Formats: sequence, C-alpha cells, structure tokens
Amino acid sequence: MTRGKQKIEAQRRNAERNQKPKGSQLEARAVALKVSCPICKNLTKSSKVVLAGNVKITECFRNGDVETARCIFHEMPKKNLVTWNCMISGYVRNNKLSEAQEVFNIMPKRNVVSWSALLNGYAKCGLLCEAQELFDRMPERNTICWNSLISGYLNHEEFGKARECFCKMPKRNSISWAIMIRGYLQQGLLTEARELFDQAPDKSTSLYNALLSAYVEWGCMEDAHSLFSEVPQKDDATWTTMITGFSRVGEMEHARRLFEEMPGKCMEAYTAIIWGYMQSGDVKSAQTLFDELPSKDVVLWNTIIGGYVQNKMFGVALKHFMEMPVSDIWSWNLILLGHVQERDMVKAFNFFLKMPERDQTSWNTIISGYQSEEALVLFSQMIKDGFRPNQTTFTTVISICAALASLGWGMALHSWSIRSGYEYDTKVRSSLITLYAKCGLLAEAHDLFHSMSKQDTIAWNAMIVGQAYNGCPEEAFKLFRSMIQFELNPDHVTFLGLLTACSHNGLLWKGLEIFSSMQALWKLTPKVEHYNCVVDLLGRSGQLKEAYEFIRQMPLCIPIYTWETLLGACRLHGNMELAEMVARKILSFKPSEGGAYVALSNIYASKGIWEDASRTRSLIKEHGARKDQAYSWIEIKGRTTVFVCSDKSHPQMMDIYRELDSLSVIMEEALIPI
Repeated sequence: MTRGKQKIEAQRRNAERNQKPKGSQLEARAVALKVSCPICKNLTKSSKVVLAGNVKITECFRNGDVETARCIFHEMPKKNLVTWNCMISGYVRNNKLSEAQEVFNIMPKRNVVSWSALLNGYAKCGLLCEAQELFDRMPERNTICWNSLISGYLNHEEFGKARECFCKMPKRNSISWAIMIRGYLQQGLLTEARELFDQAPDKSTSLYNALLSAYVEWGCMEDAHSLFSEVPQKDDATWTTMITGFSRVGEMEHARRLFEEMPGKCMEAYTAIIWGYMQSGDVKSAQTLFDELPSKDVVLWNTIIGGYVQNKMFGVALKHFMEMPVSDIWSWNLILLGHVQERDMVKAFNFFLKMPERDQTSWNTIISGYQSEEALVLFSQMIKDGFRPNQTTFTTVISICAALASLGWGMALHSWSIRSGYEYDTKVRSSLITLYAKCGLLAEAHDLFHSMSKQDTIAWNAMIVGQAYNGCPEEAFKLFRSMIQFELNPDHVTFLGLLTACSHNGLLWKGLEIFSSMQALWKLTPKVEHYNCVVDLLGRSGQLKEAYEFIRQMPLCIPIYTWETLLGACRLHGNMELAEMVARKILSFKPSEGGAYVALSNIYASKGIWEDASRTRSLIKEHGARKDQAYSWIEIKGRTTVFVCSDKSHPQMMDIYRELDSLSVIMEEALIPI
C-alpha cells in the first residue's frame, strides 16, 4: 500500500469512528469569517433552506471565493449529500485538493458523485496512482468516473493506460467517445481516430468538429473537406474551422467560397477569413471585409492589428489601435511587438512602461527586442515583479545568452529550466544546443541533442548551425544527411547553417551546389540572408566580379549589408576599382555610413595612395558620417565586460592598461630569438 493510500485509509477510519468531529481544521478556518461574512448572516437569519445554501456555495466556488464558500458551509444549520458534494467539487475546481480530500473523508455518507468528484481532482492534478487506487475502491462506477480517469491519463501523456480504460468501459456515452477520439488526435493518429469515430454510435456535431479541427491542424484539407460534407448539422464552429483550414494553407479562394456559402455569418467567421487574407498578404481584401462590419469585437480588432504588424505595416496597425473603442492586453502586446519589429527600442520601452497592465507575453516581447545585457537586466526585473519564466521566456533569454556567448547565465538558465519542468521541451533544448555550440562546448550540445526523445527540425538546425560556427563543415553536412534520412524536411534555417559552414571554410562549389538545391530540390525560395551568404562565399574565394553580378541579379530588394559584405571582400583582396564602385552604391543609400568611408580609406592606404586615403577620411566629418565602434567582451563570474577600442571609461582603467603594458613586454620578449 502506498503512503498516499495509507493516509487516505487512516483518515477514512477516523471519519467512521466520529462522523462529526469537533474543532476540525475546516471549522477552525471558518471562525475568522463567521462574523464578517454578510452572506452567512443572511443565510442564518432568513433562509434555512438547504437548496439556497448549496446554490450560494456553488456560486462562490465558481467565482473563486473559496473562503466565503467554506464559511457558508459551516454556517448552514442543515446539510444534505449535495452540500458535501458541492464542497468537494468546488475545492477541486479551485485546485484545493487536500481540502477536497478532507471533506470526502469526514462526510457522513457518500454516493457515486462524491467519489467521482475526488477522482476528477486526482486526475486533474496528475496524481494518477491515487486516482487509480480510488477508482478501484469505488463501490459503484458510472461513466463520469471512467471519463475522468481516461481524461487524466490522456492529459498526462499516458495514452496506453487511457486506451486500456476505454476498452474496459462497460458502457460509454458520447463524452467517452469524444475524449478517446481526441486522445488519438493528440497522438497524431488520425487514421485510428477516424476508425474510432466511425464506430461511435452517436455522432454529435461537436464530435465531427473535433475530428475536423485535427485534420485542419495537420494540414489534411482533402480529408477535412470530405468530412465536412458528411456533417448533417453544421454549426458556426464547423464552418469557421474549414475557413481557417483553407486560410492556413493559403487556399483563399476555397476559404472565400465557404465564407460566402455560410448561412448567418458569425463574428468568428469574419475573424477567420480576415486572418487568412492577412496571412496571405492581401491586406486590401482583409480591410474591405473589416470595414463591412458595423460592430466589431476586440478579437476582430486584434486580428486586423496583428495582421498589419505581421505585414510590416506598423503605421496602419498603430492607427487602428488608436481607433479601438475598447482594447485589451493582447492589443497592447501587438503594438509592443510592432515597436520591437521596427527596432525602435526606445519607443518600445516607453510604450512598455505606459501599458496599463503587463503579462508574460509583454515581458517576453520586450526582452526579445534586446540582444545585449539589457535583456538579462529586464529578465531579472521580470522575476522581481513576480512573473515566472515560461517556455518562450527560457527560449528567448537562452538564445540571447548564445548571441552574447554568456555561458554562465546560460548554464544558470539551463538549471532553472529543468526545475521549472522544461527539461524535455524541444524549443528550450534547441536554444540550449545553440548556446553550448556557440560557446564551443560541442560535446555538451551533442549530449543534449541525442538525449532528446524526439528531434524536430529546430533541434537539427541548432546542431547544424553549431557545427558551422565551430568550423566543422563535414559534421554539418553529415547532420544534414541524417536529418533527411529521418524524413524531416529542411527549412530556411537549415540552408542558412549549411551555407555558413561553406562560407567560413571557403567551400565555394559545395556552397553553390547547396544554394542551387534549395530551390531545385527542396522548393524553398531563398531569402536575403541566403543570398548574402553566397556573396560572402564568392567574396572570400576572390570571385569579386562574380559576386557583384550575383548581387545585381538578386530578385529581392538588396539591403545595404549585402553591399557591405562585398566591400569587405574587396578590401580583403585589394580590388580598389570595384571597392570604389561598391562604396558609391552604399553611400547613395546611406551617406552617413562611416564604415564605407573607412573601408575605402584602408584600401587606398594598403595600396600606398595616401592622398586618397586622407581625402576619404576627411569626408567622414564633412558628411557627418559615423562608424559603429567594434567591440569585444568577456564573461567573468556571470558578468559580461565589454571592451571598446581606446575606451578609458572603466573604473579600473589604469590597472587594465598597466596589465596590458606588462603583457606587451612579455610578448615582445617572446619574439626575441634564443
């Protein structure tokens, strides 16, 4: 007998010896409320009807007012079985399992509802052994008990035990079938779910909708459309699910046709179709539909605002936000995200401070906008304000630690993520793999990767990128081949990692082959980052003219940093003529870009053309240009110290320069032949 079961048995025997214990913990907790609770006074003075007390107890529990419910219970002059059951169910509803168990143990009489309520509490809290033990002790069982136990197993990833319980059920109702079908769907077993669905004696619209939602979630739109045609009584959710499904896969013609056919279009349907148009970039159609509606709820407003933010039309999103009659926390978070995407962190932070309330998403968004120690400072402040990090927080902050190569912070977050229950979360693990790989700890990254029960594309990408950054191209290619063998499709990040591996190791022809296969074999349209990798690859290999022609033929808008990549290659290989041409391109876009002047001046200097070098340098002041200072950093005892050329602001500046002078002497002595 387990310790939990022994405790329950002891409490039950004590209850049988004394049906009405004096001075119990429950009664003691009610004393403080006895005088102050107006509901209790009214109940005692005016109504002795048990039904009224039961209704008030249920109402209090629904509102989360546990103390008042407890007070009413103890002030009731008479109680029936329903009263006791209301207390158990109410405590379970408010996650007060120990109190629910105490009521169960002291109640004078129990029925199947009493047992079912406590069983539901155990199942909700993941105490599945206790739930099974209680289930086995039940004098009688109904479908509610069976359903609670099956739901508990499914909610805590015990699919095998849930299926075993379902098969043993003597009698099933529509809820039983719905729970088990959803269990199959959660496992991705769509075929088995459909087979079970076909066996169900009564197929309600909600059951159809559950299977339909799964097909949509997995992108099986042909199966979804076939099932949709079978639904005898389609409700708003049925239509909206299909519209959402077609929108998600970009088939807006099908989505629009269904929307037009839908009788009595609801707000959710409008939201689904507008979201679809925004996802496909058709903001005009989305806005037209939005304007058609005379009244709009906050969800629809948030959909149109979020769509404009996603489509990089932040000004329009901000205009809609200002026009909203009523906003919620999600509205504010969307505008905060817009500021962050605009890379205007001053405005983003000021907006963050003005928010009437903040939630976990608010903190995650503002933290994600910084790629420096400021992010870690904000993370610390978030903890002080009482917010606990979730999956997104850990993923974001660990990724920032990876960018900063802040191993101390990263390891601390790794430990914290384990204590918080995210040890096996795929996204958190992938960010940790990136952290350790970027810090040169490939063995630790390798161990994390191979200890994962299931590696998704994100995890494979983290390993490939890690090998690329550490100058191990063959390992990156080997991982890529293994990824394909596991039937996982590479994405844009995968190819960015492979191209980086080629670029950093001068593998010109291999890189060009990978870039070509991206479109020809994997049907992925290269992004600016991929084109930039090829430019870097050609430039490092000395193919400067080819790099220039490659840029000119790019089908995308050419960003400044692509030209800067080529300019750096021109400096590396001393191609003065092309450097002048590229520099003019950069300065035509951004005359204040000091880096172009400096690079060009250095090329002149390397060729001994001092007059042009001096003239180019003087243009920096003339045009008010500036070059961002390069810097390096080191982490000591969890604190990052940044070093900038000629910086004298550090409080220990004299000690640092004294140590540098000593090191210089030692290095010079080491160069003297013995």
